[in-house]
Amino acid sequence: MSDKPDFRELVGEDLPRDQEEQLRRVHDLLVAAGPPPELPPHLQEPVEPEKPRDNVSYLPRRRTGLLLGLAAAIALFSLVAGYVVGAHRGFQTDFEVAMHGTAAGAGASATIHVGELDSAGNWPLKVEVKGLKTLPKGAFYEMYLTRNGTPVASCGTFRSADDQSVRLNAPYILRNYDGWVVTREGRGARIHPVVLRTNQI
Repeated sequence: MSDKPDFRELVGEDLPRDQEEQLRRVHDLLVAAGPPPELPPHLQEPVEPEKPRDNVSYLPRRRTGLLLGLAAAIALFSLVAGYVVGAHRGFQTDFEVAMHGTAAGAGASATIHVGELDSAGNWPLKVEVKGLKTLPKGAFYEMYLTRNGTPVASCGTFRSADDQSVRLNAPYILRNYDGWVVTREGRGARIHPVVLRTNQI
């Protein structure tokens, strides 16, 4: 028995002549070509479709890490460069105000170096203090701008040793005030003695 399929069994007897001739040519070509090759083993098993990922990486991991490292290096360089330039430039004084000791701060004095007004409206302050003792833990000095001699706007706190300069800040419109004072403060203190004051801004 022949392995070749019988043309008549495949197409039947009732085809028009022209269609029968076309199909016979196709049939003869398929018979001449022979059976298709067998599938290799790795194609015989169905392949699971790849699951969609929830996140998309627009850069390879190595490149992302490189860019993050570069950004961190630039930020660190900018910070160090700013510090070096600022330290080299020093504190730029716009004007100075003298302070004298009161009865509570006898023998003390200070000079307020008022820096140049920055773009945010802050006046940086460098206060050189003399004759104030370093306070015990829990106590501190606080510097205020005054209105009618009354402390109303804090410029910061410090625990000072003699002959020390401290950095404070005045984020205010100075012409709205009439002087500066330094008070001695403590945790839960009810009295706030003034130890330093100015005659005027």
